[in-house]
Amino acid sequence: MSENLLILSIPKFKVDFLKNSGYRYRVEEEKNELKKQLAKGSNGYCMYCYRRIVLDGQNFGHLEHAIEKSNSNKLIDCVPNIAIACSVCNTSYKKRGEKQRKLSKKVIVDFENNLCDENCVKPCSAYLKLREEYVKKEHAHIILQPLGVKGNDSKEELEIEYNILDGEFKPSQNHRYTDKERQFIQNHIDRFQLNEKGIKTKQLLKFLKDTINNGGRYTTMEYNHMIVELFVEKLKGKNEEEILKICSAIYEYAVVKFYT
Repeated sequence: MSENLLILSIPKFKVDFLKNSGYRYRVEEEKNELKKQLAKGSNGYCMYCYRRIVLDGQNFGHLEHAIEKSNSNKLIDCVPNIAIACSVCNTSYKKRGEKQRKLSKKVIVDFENNLCDENCVKPCSAYLKLREEYVKKEHAHIILQPLGVKGNDSKEELEIEYNILDGEFKPSQNHRYTDKERQFIQNHIDRFQLNEKGIKTKQLLKFLKDTINNGGRYTTMEYNHMIVELFVEKLKGKNEEEILKICSAIYEYAVVKFYT
């Protein structure tokens, strides 16, 4: 079986904001539109744990400030600073170590004096500089969304992949990260408990079983994790016999071992 089938790269979230539209967090109508556009950009998944947050047409996501808004009022409506997440990632996992991530007054003043526009949909140099200072902190090893984070040494995007045979999320192998950068990514994975026993997703297992039972024909029903959608993309162009063979091999060899 091709190794390409067994590695799922978590994509960078791309959010397209409408022209001539406001997205202020403190204006209810604009806040709802912001939530809508962010969910569209994430295909309806949490940007941190990749579980589905849009179910039956209802958006259950939370707007999440990448750099905590408690640092500065100007971060509240800063659109590039706002992601969409599930309630657990937003109110629990992300909050751990929040006090230790507090930025210094000097850094905040510099940001506020140089910020171009609180409601600008593109990150300005002042905000990007602020993020650089933020992720240097020990408790801020978080791949902030929706913009992502670049490694301090490699200058490459810090990315995560899902290894189907291992049943685990890992630092991407597509980049030449330093050991320090790989540890940063691993700290992010651990923070959001992506591989935690008893918590890790079983949705791919469910998809495999359903597809096997259906003779290699997979359904278009909504599974509750992004990795299923990413795996389906890998299957496109293959016939039912090929799909059945692939799903059966993975189910028997890897998924049962790591999920049951």
